[in-house]
Amino acid sequence: MKFRVLPIVAILFVALAMVVQCVISFSLEKEHISEVVEYKMQLAQKDFFYELLGFHNAADEMRRYVLAHPGNERELLEATRSTIDRYPHIDNMFVKFAPGVYKGKESNYFPRTYRFHGRKITTAQGSDSLDYYARDWYAGALRCDSNGYWSEPYIGASTQTLIASHSIKIEDEDGQLVGVVGNDFTIEWIKDILQDIKPHKEAVCLIHSTDGSFIASSDNSTQENEIRYQSDKLHWRVYSQTMYPINMQLMIAVPNYIIWQSIKGRSIITLCVLIIGIVVLVLLFRRIARNEKAYLQVENEHKLIQNEMEIARNIQRGILAHDFIDDEQLSLHATLVPMQSVGGDLYDFYRDGDYVTFIIGDVSGKGMPAAMFMSSTVTLFRATVKHHLSPNVIMEEINSTLSANNSQMMFVTAFIGRLHLPTGQLTYCNAGHLPPLLVKEGKCQWYEMKEANIILGLDSTYQFTEQSMTLEHGEQIIVFTDGVTEAENAQKELLGFDLLLEQLHAVPQPIDDQTVYDVVCRFSADAEQSDDIAIMNITRK
Repeated sequence: MKFRVLPIVAILFVALAMVVQCVISFSLEKEHISEVVEYKMQLAQKDFFYELLGFHNAADEMRRYVLAHPGNERELLEATRSTIDRYPHIDNMFVKFAPGVYKGKESNYFPRTYRFHGRKITTAQGSDSLDYYARDWYAGALRCDSNGYWSEPYIGASTQTLIASHSIKIEDEDGQLVGVVGNDFTIEWIKDILQDIKPHKEAVCLIHSTDGSFIASSDNSTQENEIRYQSDKLHWRVYSQTMYPINMQLMIAVPNYIIWQSIKGRSIITLCVLIIGIVVLVLLFRRIARNEKAYLQVENEHKLIQNEMEIARNIQRGILAHDFIDDEQLSLHATLVPMQSVGGDLYDFYRDGDYVTFIIGDVSGKGMPAAMFMSSTVTLFRATVKHHLSPNVIMEEINSTLSANNSQMMFVTAFIGRLHLPTGQLTYCNAGHLPPLLVKEGKCQWYEMKEANIILGLDSTYQFTEQSMTLEHGEQIIVFTDGVTEAENAQKELLGFDLLLEQLHAVPQPIDDQTVYDVVCRFSADAEQSDDIAIMNITRK
């Protein structure tokens, strides 16, 4: 009986999931289309604004030209023609002077350039019978400020096409009216914008005047009435917005079936996900039945990972220098013990004649990421040390490369020194690293550095400063990472600077990197190693 009920329960579950998915998908798709349409409307608003700004600039340029060049009819006509050449959407560029202002002409002087069947015609009209003072564009310009007047669309007298006008009044320095300058523009460029902003090929974009009269459509169809009357029947989703500054009404209509088409696709995806979920459950039960085999497989994979980590450890140790220096002038030796198979502590050195340049560093973090960052730092040191003499320049080169594309914000503390063997002058640069130990006549002391720099890997523009000291014959410095001073014992106590110095004073001479490591091992004998350890000893003989 239970097995008969299970299919029914499964079918009901799938049906319920599909209903929930459809409701959620419709809501999400509707919100998505609303966002797209809103963006398209903002884009149209910007396009309208910048295009209309061009019309305003053209009128304002002509206004300033009239005030600067009064009385020259030829230049005035040429100015109207050159302006219409620069603004391809302008259909008519005109200047209409106030009565008696333009000397030697009729009372109603009217120079202009307009487009007619692909040609540009420049003419100067005017007569006492030409009364344009009562026209809407003229009276509107006189009422408005310097922003001018934008007219409602109307049929142009010369072109018999749908146009609109923008006009600005012209006043002289005394505030006396000179006339009105303006331009006519067709509605054709509006259609181009409507076509560009369509959020879907089946959508319709319309422009209406403020009184609701239809002006233009994106597809030259008569669907505006269908959209207007069927929007209440949920056949369309309609969005509208007023376009500043012309106060035309933009309407974008999207058929609802587009939303349902998208939901259909999502429903198929949901059904596939449900089927995949059932298959996954079957596979999961089969996997549980084979637990013992799976555990063996996991154990084998663990051994494989351990082997790979051991290989990585050998590769990392192979990167480090092993041919230490021990001759009549210098003794240089280093010890590195990672906490895990691989670690982030590093050291390296390079000898060039009487100069020895060395580095010791500590990468943030543990394990493989730190090991990779450590390898990069050593590689950069080797590539840079052969071309730069100054430790601060080497530090800046390494820091610049490590800081680039450092999305994980890893960093390195580092100490770079350059020792001149004949004089013992040691020039060094410290990037957030621990101070070195100075061993003089068998006594250890901390060497106090005057300045410290930031750590490597965070700021590619930082300029590092360097300092210098003199290493006399028989003296040595020991530099190490914080794995030494932060070593823990079984009671979670830290070795620290003072106890390390005390322990080193008690050990037999001479002191070197192995001596420091032995002190750390004795202190933390009953505890696990808590950090990577790197120690380098440089002795001037």
